[in-house]
Amino acid sequence: MTTHPAAAFARELVAALAVHGVEDFVLCPGSRSGPLAHALAEASSAEPPIGAPTVSLHVRVDERSAAFLALGIARGLAAVGNPRPVAVVTTSGTAVGNLLPAVMEAHHGGVPLVLITADRPAELLGVGANQTTDQVGIFGTFVRWSAEVAAPAEGEGPGRATRLAARAAALAMGDASRDDTISSPGAVHLNVEFRDPLGPDGGEWPEPIHVEASQGGATRVPLSPHAAGEPLPPVVRGVVIAGDGAGDAARLVAEINGWPLFAEPTSGARAGDACVPGYVAALAGAARGALADRVEQVVVVGRPTLTRPGQALIARAPALYVAAHGARWREAPRHALQVLPRVPRAWLTRPDGAPPATTQWIAEWRSAADLDISKGWGPRAIAAAWIAALGPEAIAVLGSSGPIRAVDLVAPAWIPGRAPHLLANRGLAGIDGTVSTAIGVALGSRRPVEALIGDVTFLHDVGGLLIGPMEKRPNVRIVVVNDGGGTIFSSLEHANAPEQNVARVFTTPHGVSLGAVCEAYGVRHTLVTSVAGLAGAMRREPNGLEVVEAVVE
Repeated sequence: MTTHPAAAFARELVAALAVHGVEDFVLCPGSRSGPLAHALAEASSAEPPIGAPTVSLHVRVDERSAAFLALGIARGLAAVGNPRPVAVVTTSGTAVGNLLPAVMEAHHGGVPLVLITADRPAELLGVGANQTTDQVGIFGTFVRWSAEVAAPAEGEGPGRATRLAARAAALAMGDASRDDTISSPGAVHLNVEFRDPLGPDGGEWPEPIHVEASQGGATRVPLSPHAAGEPLPPVVRGVVIAGDGAGDAARLVAEINGWPLFAEPTSGARAGDACVPGYVAALAGAARGALADRVEQVVVVGRPTLTRPGQALIARAPALYVAAHGARWREAPRHALQVLPRVPRAWLTRPDGAPPATTQWIAEWRSAADLDISKGWGPRAIAAAWIAALGPEAIAVLGSSGPIRAVDLVAPAWIPGRAPHLLANRGLAGIDGTVSTAIGVALGSRRPVEALIGDVTFLHDVGGLLIGPMEKRPNVRIVVVNDGGGTIFSSLEHANAPEQNVARVFTTPHGVSLGAVCEAYGVRHTLVTSVAGLAGAMRREPNGLEVVEAVVE
C-alpha cells in the first residue's frame, strides 16, 4: 500500500484537532481540500477505521452559510457549558473569501473557529493556476493567528500537523489566565498546501497525541493597571448596564449595590429585583430629563450595543467601570477608570459591608419605564407572544435588526435561573448568516432552538435552509416577522427623506413569497396573522426545521 503525503497529513491533522477539543467540522466540497474531506468522511462514518477519532461532520455547499453554521455550533456548545472550537474546511479560491463575514463576527463576538483552507503547492502559486489566489493572511487582523502550511512531502514523518492543531485549538479559545493581559477567543487560520495525489489511500490513522501549545503569536493587549479589581465606590445613584454576554454577575453587582440594572436580551442578566425591563423607554426619557443627569456612576458588564441613549449614558458617565467586555473589550471607552477581563470579587461586596443604601433609586427608574405592549398585531406584539411561548430554559436566537430591539422593549425581568438563553450575533450586529447560525446553535447544543428574525434577515441567508438528505436535521423553528422590508429604518433619521427614496434604498420591499421559498427547500411553513395564531404555532416543541411567517401589514 502506498501512502499519499497529503492523505497522511490530513488524517493526522483531523486526529490531532479532535484530541485537542475540536469535535465538530463543517465541510464544503472541493477538490483541493479532498484529503481532508476523505479523512473526515472516514472518521464520521458509521463504521470508522481503527484509530480514527470520533467527530461530527456537517456538509454544506455554500461556504458563507457553512462558516455561520460553524459559528452557530460554537455558540450552541458554549450555551450548554461545553465551549470548544469548531472547524471549517474549504477548498481554494473564492471559497476562502466567502468565510470572511463569519470570521469578522467571530472576531468581534469572541467565538472560537478553526479555519482550514486548502491551497495549491508553492510551484502552482503565482503562475495563473486555476482557483488560485493569495490566501496567506487573507483574513488580516480578524484572526487570532494564521499559519502558512507547506505541502506535505514524501518521506515526511508525523508531528507537524499535531503541533499545528494543538496551537490552533489553544489560540482559538483565547487565554485570560494572566491578570495583566488577555487574548479573547476567535478564529485562527491554517492555510494548508496540498500536492497531488489528493485522493484516498486507505492508510492507517495515527495514534493521537496531546501536546501543550505555545501561546506565542496571539494578540495580547494590556489591561487596566487595576486588573485585579478594586471595590466599587458605594455611591447611591449608580447604574449597571449589562450588554451581550454579560452573564449573571451583572445582576449580582446591581443587587448588591442597590442600583438599577439595564440588561439587554442577550446579556444573560435580565432577571432579579434590580432589573428594569422597560429601561429603553426610561433611558430615552431620561436623556431629555433629570434622571440621567443624576447618575453618579456607570458599571458596564458585557458589550452593550442596542440603544443610542444607552451609549450616550456611558459616554457622559461621571465615573465608568467596565468588565467582561467580550472580544471587543479593548474598545471600552477611554474614560473608564477600570477595564477588567471579568467581574472581580471586589465588585460583589460593598466595601463598608453594609446592605444597599436604598431601593428608591431603582423605583424612580421603574416609574419612568414604559412597559406598554401594543394590543394590535405588529413587531412588538409578535415579540411579546414569542417571548411568552419560550420555556424557562429554552435556547433561542434573535435577529440583529428589528426583532432583538422589539424583544428588548417587551421582555420581562425573569426569575434568576429560570430565564431562556437568548443568543444573537452581536459582535458586528449584522444580519448575515442568521438562519445558518440558528441551525448551528441547535446542532451544537443538541437541543431544540427557537429563532425570531426579520424578513430581510431571513432572505439574506435563505440558503441556510439547504440541508442535504445525508445531513443531520436539527429541531429549529424560525419565526419570521414579514413586514415587507427593512422597516427598522423608519425609526432612524433616514425616514426624513422623501417617502419613495426611503422605500427604494432603505426599506427595499421584496415581494417574495416566503411560503414558496420554504416549499422549494422542503421546509414546513405556517402563516400566522394574529397573536393567537402565533401562540398556537409555538404550542409544541420544534420538530425538524420549520418556518412560521408572521405577516404584518
